[in-house]
Amino acid sequence: MHIVIEARDFRRLSPETQRELIRKFADPKLLQSTRRTTRTETTWKQPVDLDKNLALRMVHGLSDNHRERLKIFANNKGRARMKDLLAVTGDTHWRALSLFEGAMTRRLRRLIGDTEKKAHLIGWDYESTVWDKGHKEIEDGVYYVTPKTAKALSAVLLD
Repeated sequence: MHIVIEARDFRRLSPETQRELIRKFADPKLLQSTRRTTRTETTWKQPVDLDKNLALRMVHGLSDNHRERLKIFANNKGRARMKDLLAVTGDTHWRALSLFEGAMTRRLRRLIGDTEKKAHLIGWDYESTVWDKGHKEIEDGVYYVTPKTAKALSAVLLD
């Protein structure tokens, strides 16, 4: 017998049901990381550090495009040019990355139990921003994750 649960359907299950299914049918290592509490380990405007176990859980079930974008961070010590991230899907406007960034933020918050909604994975290096001549549209810049997260993503996605 084969049971198939699509990633989006799996994410709609309660955390307890997800853990039970992973415990019964998947790699138990996915459950080994400890949950973090946002009160002590997240701060406003600072991306969260992922360890290898949390990075495994973060990338599990992601689309190929999301994985490719995270690989850019892993390959570049945690930094990724906006244009490189856009090139993964052939998009040209920075707003296209809002969906990716939002998806990663929601996923992270769910994984660490962030009820205060202040945790995020990806930051923006404001000093790297390249504006058009009229200073109205962003043409390029750099997104970043923490060095610890880059190392964890590298171990999970590149090894």
